[in-house]
Amino acid sequence: REQARKGPSFRPILIRESLTQRELSTLAIRSAYLPGVTFEKSLRRIYPQGALTGHVTGYVSPLTSREIEENSSLGDLPDLATGKIGIEYALEPELRGTPGGERVEVNARGRPIRVFRDFEPEPGGDVKLALDIGLQQHVTEILRRGQSEPVDMATAEVQRAIAGNRDLKLHLASGENMLLRDSIGNITPPESGAVVVMDIRNGEILSMVSSPTYDPNVFTDRLLTRDWRRLNEHPRNPLLNRVTAGLYAPGSTFKMVVALAALEAGIINERTSFSCKGSMELGNATFHCWLEDGHGTVNVVRALERSCDVFFYEVALKTGIQRIKAMANKLGLGDVTGIDIPGEKQGIIPHHEWKLATHGVVWTPGETVVASIGQGYVLVTPLQLAVMTARLASGTKAVTPSLQTVDGVPEFAELDISPAALRIVHKGMFEVTNGSLGTARAHNLPSRLGGMAGKTGTVQVKRITKEQREAGITKNIERPWKERDHALFVGYAPIKDPRYAVAVVVEHGGSGSSMAAPIAKAALKRALETEGKA
Repeated sequence: REQARKGPSFRPILIRESLTQRELSTLAIRSAYLPGVTFEKSLRRIYPQGALTGHVTGYVSPLTSREIEENSSLGDLPDLATGKIGIEYALEPELRGTPGGERVEVNARGRPIRVFRDFEPEPGGDVKLALDIGLQQHVTEILRRGQSEPVDMATAEVQRAIAGNRDLKLHLASGENMLLRDSIGNITPPESGAVVVMDIRNGEILSMVSSPTYDPNVFTDRLLTRDWRRLNEHPRNPLLNRVTAGLYAPGSTFKMVVALAALEAGIINERTSFSCKGSMELGNATFHCWLEDGHGTVNVVRALERSCDVFFYEVALKTGIQRIKAMANKLGLGDVTGIDIPGEKQGIIPHHEWKLATHGVVWTPGETVVASIGQGYVLVTPLQLAVMTARLASGTKAVTPSLQTVDGVPEFAELDISPAALRIVHKGMFEVTNGSLGTARAHNLPSRLGGMAGKTGTVQVKRITKEQREAGITKNIERPWKERDHALFVGYAPIKDPRYAVAVVVEHGGSGSSMAAPIAKAALKRALETEGKA
């Protein structure tokens, strides 16, 4: 009624769209009794890969009233759909094209009486993405499954679990149809997190997976309120692109930054060692290592291999947070990467001025200690971790990411980090997957593929409380999902002349070595085995 009241008397008014074939047939039969009602074909954007690439492609949807207010000329194009997020939004000018139309003469009542000229529409441009769909599918499956097994949705046990768990109900209501059984028998949704696989040579993003995801096809029509509510109220937020906008403490994956800052400044060398007895005293505070009895005397290579916290506490105090921040920035942390989709978060690499400006108090040595193991105020995105790893593996270039295919060899800026310092850190990352005590020694790639190097990370979300310990809860997986540790891994392969970098974050996944490292291995293995076969 509003359209009829405001618009010209002979402008068509949309009554219903997205008719099924059955509805169309029924109305066609009765068309003689529906004067003035016509049927028209309309264009609709289809996303063949659906949820598999939802966070990358984004979606188009009908014009909003706000868009029309900001650009009144769009009101003359009622069928226009515009990009709202992802590549669709970022590259809207290239993708849109030019609408066609007719210039007509109308009478006083607005009825067309003569057509002066037709305007043929011009199609928009093509955009070619670097995503390897086979790799994207593989990575999606291994991330969602984690270390759990799919369950039969029809069993009585699973139905009882669903009935008693609001999160499971909301998960299934959003359109997901997969549940898992974890290692202690609980029925759970698929894992949440992010994986990025990046070509070190040109920065192309070969896989970008954020889980859970959404199907962009649901947005191409006028979205129903109930469908929006299902997505928006999902307990694990499928609308969030965790790769670019998820902020996480990097945990021990940050230790390469601290090591390089200290090596570059001459604070340590490869022979410098510290004794780890399981903790370090600083004033009245005690900072513990993850290994209660300590690692003994270790140098930087062994400290990376075994992920010794105390070594990095000592090194960070001698190096200082300002040098650590500068190295983090060189490696791509603490700033947006410039990826070709909107909504990217900057993250936080804290330092003296930031603390004073943000919290109004001075930086303390204890905060340097906590930052040295990638916790406290330090926050990064999974994409930033992938960029950091690509730059470490390159050794010479400040690699930047691109979702679009890259022609030729891009001219990246120089990384400007000492080759000698990088060689030492590379040794440590090699030992993580190849050393006898490496934290990811069980998840190395086979020698035929050239092996891999990397670093595990486990980020504490919440300490086990005294009450939980008294109740017999001592293991991460026995705790409520939202209280479990995050699992991280970064790596590259092959070891000689690296070609691919990977970053994995599994939310509340537990140990980086047991949960994130196997996912990284599987992703790199698939990338190496299928390269050049597309």
